[in-house]
Amino acid sequence: MSQVSEAVRAHRGALAVWLWAAVLAAVVCAPWLRPGYLLTYDMVWVPHLDLTRLEVWGLGSALPRAVPSDAVVALAGSILPAAVVQRVILAGVFVLGAVGAARLVPNLRLPARLATATFFVWNPFVAERLALGQWPLLIGLAALPWLIAALLDASRRQYGVVVAALAGLAMSPAGGLIAVPVVLVLGRTFGRYRLVGLVAALNAPWIVAGLLHRAAATSDPAGVTAFAVQSDGPLGRLWSAMSLGGIWNADVVPGSRALWTTAVLVAFGWVVMAVGVSRWWRDERVVVERLAVLALSGLVVACAGWWAPGLMGFVADTIPGGGLLRDGTRFLMLLIPLSAMALGHGAAVVAARVPRPSTRKLVAALLVVLPVVSVPDLAWGVDGRVQVATYPQAWADVRAEIRDSSAQGDLLVLPFSAYRAPSWNDGRPVLDPAGRYFDRTTVVNDDLIVSGITIRGEDPRAAAVFDVLAAGVIEPAALRARGIGLVLIDVSAPEAAGALTSVARLQLVASSGDLVLFSAGDAIPDGPTGVQRWSMILAWIVAVATVAGAAVAEVVYRGRRRKTGRGK
Repeated sequence: MSQVSEAVRAHRGALAVWLWAAVLAAVVCAPWLRPGYLLTYDMVWVPHLDLTRLEVWGLGSALPRAVPSDAVVALAGSILPAAVVQRVILAGVFVLGAVGAARLVPNLRLPARLATATFFVWNPFVAERLALGQWPLLIGLAALPWLIAALLDASRRQYGVVVAALAGLAMSPAGGLIAVPVVLVLGRTFGRYRLVGLVAALNAPWIVAGLLHRAAATSDPAGVTAFAVQSDGPLGRLWSAMSLGGIWNADVVPGSRALWTTAVLVAFGWVVMAVGVSRWWRDERVVVERLAVLALSGLVVACAGWWAPGLMGFVADTIPGGGLLRDGTRFLMLLIPLSAMALGHGAAVVAARVPRPSTRKLVAALLVVLPVVSVPDLAWGVDGRVQVATYPQAWADVRAEIRDSSAQGDLLVLPFSAYRAPSWNDGRPVLDPAGRYFDRTTVVNDDLIVSGITIRGEDPRAAAVFDVLAAGVIEPAALRARGIGLVLIDVSAPEAAGALTSVARLQLVASSGDLVLFSAGDAIPDGPTGVQRWSMILAWIVAVATVAGAAVAEVVYRGRRRKTGRGK
């Protein structure tokens, strides 16, 4: 009878965790119920991301920053409406991240598990990365607790969960890199080298694409200073980093971070965490030590651009792929598991020391919502910073014109700047949507301007376009020589007047709303070589086969367990 009651209690606890995770997701995602797309900085969502685009598969001329995330979006968008896919992914980050975090502390009482779950998905890191539009990195964050829980559970080897979690981390190159120290530090039971092999296989698309672009795989060292951890509160840079903030873009920092009350709440949270670690250390010393190693490594990488800018500049400028370390605050993700679990253990200790049951419940509830109170700005789409926008009809009209145009060649978008702040997006900055919206390879500027510092891009085609634009008036033959047959101008963007002047020798094709399309004549762009195509095909096969193989193995394993259970 006691076993039955224990099972019922466990079921109710699991259901409560899922419901709480859904509540957290709803509080953030509620304003996104209207039709449209969420466009903010790096998060560019379009109605149709064509599967035929070379960039989707890592065969474009630029570094594969959106591999494999663009391919996943394009495939999912061929089944469901793109707007639905976007909302499912973003809500899923909060639900799966919170539920996975609760699995990290299975032996604690429900309020402590809820506190762990809340902190994992409700913190400055999540708020800032969501406002910055880095949704693939957030998918990796949601996968991280599932990976850690599976690696720490020595009682059974959950290969299916491990592969699925590693695939989630592989949605972005930074996430794939973060997975390496996790499996090295925690993966002894599974076999560290075997896990590193899995990480390599699942990240094969962007790794191989990066190798194919190795001539442009180094980055401007100026980016190290621009992306260095910043102070976003009253106690300086180190406090900002240790409290999971410090992002380089001041425009996405929650306003509450500047308040002394927030500093006090963070300090109180650290006290609770310290209490939790002191108790947790006695029970699971090895786990605490290993998670502390991960946390410390994340903090060091996050602060490296501040502490050692010369060294990090050398790494970015000379080592292919070294630019992944420029935005070091992404690696603060490695602090979150230790912090969340410490808070959960601390909540359990603090609540247990309260003598009166009614007061104990109140204290437990307050500790559960402490992360929410510390970063209230995450609610309602990061305090309204991430909102729904609708593309003007002109975009669909011009897409149809480009699709039906007889002019051969790629598309160039002017003015030649990486980001836009269109009025139809309420003036919110976003990576130029034209780079993904149209069904042709699109050449856009990949230079970035951060805090007044221009960070040189890596795309050789963008550099070639700069040479053409330097003449003032664009010669059609110069564009055709670079494989560009069409030019699109957004007349609502800054410097559009100069762009219109520069295309005086091009032929007008269509005009709709703020978009004007010109033709430079037929051009033949340089496509990928056969070696490049087959290299990427093999990389995708390896990644997909790894996921599919793990899924089949998990189904077979579970089927055998059920048969064994019936046999008994």
